[in-house]
Amino acid sequence: MQGGFALQTNTQTQNEATENSINQIYDKILKRILTLSSGAVLNLINGLFKTNFPTDSKIVYNWTENIDDNLGKTISDTILSIYAGDECHRFHIEAEIDCADTNDTSIVLRVFEYGYRDALKHRDVNREKIILKFPEPKIILLEHNSKSPDEVVLELDFGVKGRIDFSVPTVKFLDYTVEELNTQRMVILLPLYLLKLRKQIDRSVKQDGNKVDVRHNALELKDLIDNGILKAINDNEKAGNIDSYDAYVLAGLAKKLYDHLYGSIQEFKVEGVRSMLDDMLLVEYEEELIIAKRKIAQEVAQETESKTALEIAKNLLEQGLAPENIAMATKLSIEKIKELQFQLMPA
Repeated sequence: MQGGFALQTNTQTQNEATENSINQIYDKILKRILTLSSGAVLNLINGLFKTNFPTDSKIVYNWTENIDDNLGKTISDTILSIYAGDECHRFHIEAEIDCADTNDTSIVLRVFEYGYRDALKHRDVNREKIILKFPEPKIILLEHNSKSPDEVVLELDFGVKGRIDFSVPTVKFLDYTVEELNTQRMVILLPLYLLKLRKQIDRSVKQDGNKVDVRHNALELKDLIDNGILKAINDNEKAGNIDSYDAYVLAGLAKKLYDHLYGSIQEFKVEGVRSMLDDMLLVEYEEELIIAKRKIAQEVAQETESKTALEIAKNLLEQGLAPENIAMATKLSIEKIKELQFQLMPA
């Protein structure tokens, strides 16, 4: 009995480790997507949250590490502050894979925990009370079924004070078509759309000897990549919704996810599904040239952002916000904030 229990525990541990590994690649891809050009990310925010921020709004990320193109690092959470004019709006995006199949609703606990930590950093303190303003959250369900919820709820029970529902709406990602992702301005999520055929392909691969179905799925996936995902990326680059480096990164992420999901299927190799992604990266984009162009654009943008940050800091100082909080929000040094505060003092 004792040995059997130990074996079960080890199996559970291995399953949990596998599940965590699977979740991590989607998490890393999403977080890499969120570090694309500010215009592309603002389009995503506008699409997800039904907002209308101008594409020159300033984005401040609530993390300390970046994700490189090899997905080599992780970051703590995905909370973004958007500064448009004198106002600041904060948004929290999380993604979950196959939430409905695993009956895992713990993601709402993570959303609440990260939201609480963020609200604590931006707390408003006065003589009567402390105000914690949570960022607006949304969960992207990367895979889902008929049981998937439209919102995930955490009930906060304060005893005699009553109960409050902390509800987080979900986005059922695969319910969208490629065209709808375009019109909803969520094009930078397209690499994750490779999940569209995952379950269908898994079923055909597991049916021994059914090579016809596997090859049919290979052709279907090839069409989805070529005439759906890659075409949409190209069209959005031409339309100016994303820049050339965004398009390069998105194609690269699609290639990484393809390798993760389908890279070991021999029939897919025969049909040359992956070669389209290789061709796009080799023919459409020259990485060194793209990076050089992006560097010039970033230098111009940084100069503009610096001026914008000073204007935001000035407005926040006039509203009475503490210099430490302003420095955190604008990424200006505390010395620069205090210098500006001195300049604003009446003569």
